[in-house]
Amino acid sequence: MSNVDPENRNPDFFAAAAPQRAEPQLPANFFRTPEQAPAAGLAPAVAPPVTVTAPPVAAAPPPFEDDAPMAPARFSLPAQTQALLGRLADLLRRRDTPTPFAAGLIAPAGGGKTSALRWLTENLGSSGAPVVALRAGDLAAEPERALAAALYRALSTRYPALANEAAQEGAHMGADAGAYARAAHEKLDALRRKLMQERQNLAQTEARRAALTETLLYDTPGSRVDSYVRRLRGAFEPRLRRFGFSGDSLANFKDLVRDLAETGGLSARLIACSRAVYAFRGQVSLLVYAALCFALNWGAGWLTANKKLWLGAFSYAGSPGAQAGEYVGGHLDWLPTAGQLFALLGLALLGLNLWRAFSFMQPLFHGAGLLDEDVASKRHELDHMLAHQARSVDLIGAETAAFAKQAAEAERRAAAAGASRHPPLFLETDAATQKREFSRGFVECLSGLIARTNPDAPKSIEAPDRLIVTVDGFEAANEPASLFDRLHDLLARPGFVTVYALDPETFGPSRGASLVRRIQLPLRLDAGKSGERPLALTPLDTPLSSSETRIVDALAPLAGGSPRLQKRLRNLFRFLRPAAGAPVGLKAALALFLAADLGASPEDRRSLDGALAAADADFAPKNSPLLQETLAYLKSIEGPIDRDTARRAASLARHVRL
Repeated sequence: MSNVDPENRNPDFFAAAAPQRAEPQLPANFFRTPEQAPAAGLAPAVAPPVTVTAPPVAAAPPPFEDDAPMAPARFSLPAQTQALLGRLADLLRRRDTPTPFAAGLIAPAGGGKTSALRWLTENLGSSGAPVVALRAGDLAAEPERALAAALYRALSTRYPALANEAAQEGAHMGADAGAYARAAHEKLDALRRKLMQERQNLAQTEARRAALTETLLYDTPGSRVDSYVRRLRGAFEPRLRRFGFSGDSLANFKDLVRDLAETGGLSARLIACSRAVYAFRGQVSLLVYAALCFALNWGAGWLTANKKLWLGAFSYAGSPGAQAGEYVGGHLDWLPTAGQLFALLGLALLGLNLWRAFSFMQPLFHGAGLLDEDVASKRHELDHMLAHQARSVDLIGAETAAFAKQAAEAERRAAAAGASRHPPLFLETDAATQKREFSRGFVECLSGLIARTNPDAPKSIEAPDRLIVTVDGFEAANEPASLFDRLHDLLARPGFVTVYALDPETFGPSRGASLVRRIQLPLRLDAGKSGERPLALTPLDTPLSSSETRIVDALAPLAGGSPRLQKRLRNLFRFLRPAAGAPVGLKAALALFLAADLGASPEDRRSLDGALAAADADFAPKNSPLLQETLAYLKSIEGPIDRDTARRAASLARHVRL
């Protein structure tokens, strides 16, 4: 994993811009009054007329204001700083701005870095570019993993194919092929064990659901049906014995409740209850006796109604029979009463049968209803559990199948790379190191997919032209300088644009050179003055004129002479270059102060400060032959430079001083 130097990888970040492109217009709210509008190129915004129907009621101001960052709609800076912040937003939004690119919003603690970063994030997000906002405190423990996770989450909803492709290919790019293959097989084994466990849990849940009735009846003390059965046990046990049930009365009662509950709906249960009339011991005897009584009632009625018929049979036996018939016929007054008694006795026996059946089945019917309620309540929970476990089995099964393909691909790549199956111990890495390498590989692969530098990447994957990452809150990190270096090394890749909110005092005096080398475009939020008139600037895509090129080339020795510093000087000069109509000598003075900030010696800087503080009308640094020679050459190109012009150029250059 190599660290990429953005200064050596990319040309000037304005060089690729087309000359025909028009300058992006600054938002109207950059200028608070018409007098603060640029002198050339832009007209002040005029608000449309508004009809006021009623005076607004002024809300009482709070007694104190909190230290929270301002909302983007309320955030404002001095006019020149606000204009430069909008110019930075236009630069980051352009498709032709080379990447990697790192900008810094520089201010001391409480200077509005977070508010400016929020304004910039909202401004860039409204243009459709994906913006990932990060906090340094969240990245401090494991910067690589935290950064990769944040980028993946931000892209997975809008560019899922891009995020998944980078995650899969990045794992191969960020680790040893053999180590990744072994780790993939270990994870595959873990997934298969988890899948087997989930399938066993699913089978157990299905078995519990199938045996829910028996479980609630026999194995769940405290359920409603169990409490009802135990409460009724003393009163119901004699009935069970009378009906011929022996053994444990509680188990017998639960068996009967289960059988009744399994018959089905209400009509089926009523039909099942009718079996109690004849199915239990003693009930058939009562029915037989009742039938016999009804038969005797019918017989008594028949004898009463047909006395002549059957009494006449006695006459066939002669005079003794006739005498007997007369005797019997004279003593038949009890026969109707006997018939009525037999009828009443039959009804009583039938009623006793029905009462015994009702008194036996009513508790069973109620118990079956309670069992239905318990089953419905528990089945709802089991159905949800069953659906959840079935979904888990499907998801884990799909993940196992997909990861099996990845493990096979990892093994194929390891074999092609000649990786050893049993490497020496000093080549083994722990899990944390592997995940850190996978995270670096993800960021590197994501960079290749966005910048289209990977020829093997699928062409159908949709990807943005750049990914903007903002990082704030370095003050909350324990080692902000070290964290900044690690983040910059990760994000200094093609396709990434990074904006840092920085307080140089947090990094210490020894880290200034590192910030200068890594931040390509700093923007100081505390350099502007409230009420100053913003200076109109040249459009970003306007190429340098011949005189401007000569000015920049003449200041190369003062800036340091290295290719990086020369490119930095050209870039900063293009960002702050005044528009046509600027005072004579302003461009040359601006380039002079920019070059001095980049590479001038302390003596030359003191000479420039002394010339600015002098009361002379002309700007003339003393005690520095290099500055005097350079200034003479600049005057020959653009003309004389007075003290007020030099002060205005120095004020403008302070906006990009790191």
